[in-house]
Amino acid sequence: MSVPASITRILIANRGEIGRRIVRACRNLGLEAVAVYSDADRDAPFVREADCAVPIGPAPAVESYLNRKRILEAARLSGADAIHPGYGFLAENADFAEACAEAGLTFIGPSPEIIRRMGSKIEAKRLAAEAGVPIVPGYDGAEQSVEALAEAAEEVGFPLLLKASAGGGGRGMRVVRTAADLACEIRAARREAESAFGDGTLLVERRIENGRHVEAQIAGDRHGTVLHLFERDCSPQRNNQKVIEEAPAPGLAPELRAAMLDSAVKLAESVGYDSLGTVEFLVEPDRSAFHFLEMNTRLQVEHPVTEMVTGMDLVELQIRIARGEPLPFTQADVACAGHAFELRIAAEDPAESYRPETGRIVRYEEPEGEGIRVDSGVEAGSVVGHHYDSMLSKLIVRGGDREAALKAAVAALKRFRIDGIGTNRAFLRDLLELPDMIAGRHHTGSIAEAFPDGWQAPSPTPLDEALAVAARHLDARGQINGPWGSLGAWRVTAPAGRPAEAVYFIGERPVTVEDRGCSLTVAADGERIALDHVNLSDGVLTAEHEGLRHTIAVDRTGPVLLLEADGRQVRIEVRTLEEAHADTNRHGPAGGPILHAPMPGQVIEVRVSEGDEVDAGAPVVVLEAMKLMQTLAAPMAGRIDSLPVKPGMTVEAGAVIAVIAPREGTDE
Repeated sequence: MSVPASITRILIANRGEIGRRIVRACRNLGLEAVAVYSDADRDAPFVREADCAVPIGPAPAVESYLNRKRILEAARLSGADAIHPGYGFLAENADFAEACAEAGLTFIGPSPEIIRRMGSKIEAKRLAAEAGVPIVPGYDGAEQSVEALAEAAEEVGFPLLLKASAGGGGRGMRVVRTAADLACEIRAARREAESAFGDGTLLVERRIENGRHVEAQIAGDRHGTVLHLFERDCSPQRNNQKVIEEAPAPGLAPELRAAMLDSAVKLAESVGYDSLGTVEFLVEPDRSAFHFLEMNTRLQVEHPVTEMVTGMDLVELQIRIARGEPLPFTQADVACAGHAFELRIAAEDPAESYRPETGRIVRYEEPEGEGIRVDSGVEAGSVVGHHYDSMLSKLIVRGGDREAALKAAVAALKRFRIDGIGTNRAFLRDLLELPDMIAGRHHTGSIAEAFPDGWQAPSPTPLDEALAVAARHLDARGQINGPWGSLGAWRVTAPAGRPAEAVYFIGERPVTVEDRGCSLTVAADGERIALDHVNLSDGVLTAEHEGLRHTIAVDRTGPVLLLEADGRQVRIEVRTLEEAHADTNRHGPAGGPILHAPMPGQVIEVRVSEGDEVDAGAPVVVLEAMKLMQTLAAPMAGRIDSLPVKPGMTVEAGAVIAVIAPREGTDE
């Protein structure tokens, strides 16, 4: 590839935290940064912080961030001479890299030929084998019929993995444990791969249970030099998506580490790699051997942990490589000092199968201190929608050794405050405190092993419930206009001087509040909890109980309150007397229960028709939200009485998906 004369203005074909990260690198190099943004991101921080910004279309990514024509036109309008794709979206799209070159733009990444060759997991496995890198046994043939894949699966054996050849991030990937599940999982993996990457080609691999996921960071320049920047462990995963990363990988024998890093460099050299990239491996459970998984021809989400232990700015390095500079160091110059963790802070509810959360962030406070870094795409006031990935921020923490870094990460996580939307912070804290994580014995199956029935949010204590009721009560009290305004749950108990009372419900249990102004007594099930000096201001509840002061962040959506303190989150539904008496059943006009959308999203597939008979748990609709597919199932056996959705529709949270009339003889 010819060496560009110069790069002065870079268009960032991405959004969120990586958009801001690239802006920062541009400023450090004295370059101008151009942001592109969809309608949903008009007021996002990355747009404001860029030197110039260009709108590129509606919120759906296919109409904006994945629209090559609009991005190239934005580059022309803004006078950009280079494009940085970040990760995701068009980062590993060889056709886009070629289109950039045809438009006279420098694509900050490897050559289109390398992206095309290594972007295919099938081709990458073949190249790895030729380079002498050990690979996972499996099938990567051109015949892609269900029958051909099933035949290959029988040879590979169960359990196995179905993987999308064209992508990553866990999309288009399925674990299959029995032959009976294979056909259904092939269709699901292919559908997700086509939606995410435009290519439904699959490969079959032997499933190595409880292995370690370790990846080597490599850098190659356009003068033939390829070096490694050590490795990262990305083993804690849920639904095949990374959750926590660390560098260096713990517990690897020096010989195995050296062989793995050498294999990564050999593979990159064999294809003439000319940018930043990552070679991913799976280490056997006994850590005696490793196998090549794939190569990512782009910057990785987890690149900051490598930056923290090497002291390098990988985005700056990537830009320097793209403008033709040789690597400014030798392999002997690359050192790994200390230990670092990265935690992906996501808008999701881990207790509900990691269901994406949407809403407005009303308060956002990052932890600070030595060795702490936060890469974030949001701020107070940001609206989190369903169109993009659920990751909000990345918390990166470095310590002198692994034990120090782990303790610092837990402490920083406790101080990270995001109000107004549910996040996975409590889940991350529990992961960091698992005995296997502390000891460095964790593996790719650790989350499922630690939480076999799924992670559960902390159960509310009686004090939690009292604080939630107090918050709901103070909020209702603040809404009253005048002494005889909308009293809601109030019951005035004259004569004067006696406390006012209000009644609320947690589930079916009545809870009484005695209000004496700055003091409340909350009574339920015969237990009375006295709260003194109570105050609710700007989403923060303060109260004293038995000599201790409690400061609680409170988010409220309808009757549901999310309480958070010290990194611990508890959800409690507190209904007023009127709400409890209202018709809260979810029955449709024909008497059957309504299947609601649990989140905003797009209907990808409708599996039934009106009049169909379904069993409880039968798939009804496939919904896509935040790049994830979720199958919505029938809550009971019956007949589909109403089906107001169709493929392509966008629905809001709580929208009616289907109304089911129960079968005779079944309970509603």
